[in-house]
Amino acid sequence: MQVERWTLLIVREALLRGVSRFPDFQISLGIAPDMLTVRLDDLVSAGVFSVTDTGDYLLTTKGHDLESTISALSVWSERWVAPTHSPSVPLMVSPISVVAADGAPAQTPEPFVGQHPETTERPGDAREISTESPVSIEISLLGTFSLRVGGRAVAPISVGSQRLLVFLALHDRAVGRAAMAGRMWPDASDERAGISLRSALSRLDVPTREAILTASAGLSLADTVIVDFRAAQALAHRLLQPTTLVRNTDLTPAALAVLSSELLPDWYDDWVVAEAEDWRQLRMNALEILATHLTESGRLADAAGAARAAMKVEPLRESAHATLIRVHLAEGNQSEALRVYDRYSALLDTALGLDPTIHLTELVSSLGIR
Repeated sequence: MQVERWTLLIVREALLRGVSRFPDFQISLGIAPDMLTVRLDDLVSAGVFSVTDTGDYLLTTKGHDLESTISALSVWSERWVAPTHSPSVPLMVSPISVVAADGAPAQTPEPFVGQHPETTERPGDAREISTESPVSIEISLLGTFSLRVGGRAVAPISVGSQRLLVFLALHDRAVGRAAMAGRMWPDASDERAGISLRSALSRLDVPTREAILTASAGLSLADTVIVDFRAAQALAHRLLQPTTLVRNTDLTPAALAVLSSELLPDWYDDWVVAEAEDWRQLRMNALEILATHLTESGRLADAAGAARAAMKVEPLRESAHATLIRVHLAEGNQSEALRVYDRYSALLDTALGLDPTIHLTELVSSLGIR
C-alpha cells in the first residue's frame, strides 16, 4: 500500500479525533466520496482498519502503531514548514512514497502543508468552504423517467446513468457495488458489469454525482434527493394503515393522480418489472381505500374517480367494482350501480367463465338482481 497524504490524514482523524464513520471522515476531510471509499478500502485491506457490522472503521493494532509516525511528522512540519495557519493547528506534510514493486523509487507526492482538521485546502487554493444550500435534485419514476437539478430538467442522460439513478431510487438503503452491477447487467461478466457501473457513475454531472453516497456498504442516494415514487409509496401506506391519521393532502386530485401512475411502464429490466408489479398491487388497494375515505367525507364524484382508477389497473378485480357500486349507491344512482354490476358480470363471464361472487351480488340484490 502506497503511503500518501490522504492515507495519513484518514488515520490521523481516527487517532486524534476518534472519527470512525464514513460521513464523518468525508465532512472532516472534505474528501470526495469515491476517493474516500478507495482509501478506506485500501486501509482495510492493509490491516490498518477493521469494519464492524454497523459500518464503523476501527483502527487495528497495526493502525494504532502509526501514531508515533504521524506525531513525528507533525512535529517536523511545525518546525520546518512556514506556518500559513494558526500555530495551534498541527501541520502535515506528505512523506516520501514507498519504493515501487520493480525496485525503482516511487514518485514523491507533492508536499501538503497547513492542514486544518475541517478542510483539505492547499496553500494557494481558491476553494472555500461553501455555506450555500445544496442544489435540489429530483428524480421522477412515475410515468416516465426524468431528472431535475436545481429545478431544471437534465437531458440527455446516457442510458447507463439513467439505469443507475433508477436502481438507487428504487432502493432505500445502500447496495453493494458488486451486487448492484450484477443485477443491472446480469448477462455481462462480473468484470464487464463493474466497468459498466463505473462508466455510468462517471457520466453523471457533478451535482448529480454528489447526490450519490459511496461507502463500504455500497452506493445509495442522499437523503436530500427527492424521489416521487418514494413519496407515492408513503402515501399508499398511510391510506392502508388503519391507525394512521389520513392527511387532507392525501384526499386530493393530486393524490389520485399519483396513485393512478404506473412505475416506468416502458422499462423491461427484471428489477424494474418486479418493483412495478409490487407498486401495481399497492396502488390498487390504496385507490380503493381512497375511494372509501372520499365517500365517507361526502366527496362522491372524487370517490367514483378513485374507484374507476382502481378498475383501470385491473379490470377483473371484483373489489374495485364493488367500491364503485357503493359510491353510486351512496349517490342514490341505482341505475349506475346496476350498470357497473352488469358490465362486470359480462366481462368476468367472457374472460374467465365465472359469475360474480355472492358478496358483490348482495350489494345490488335489493335492486332486483337475483
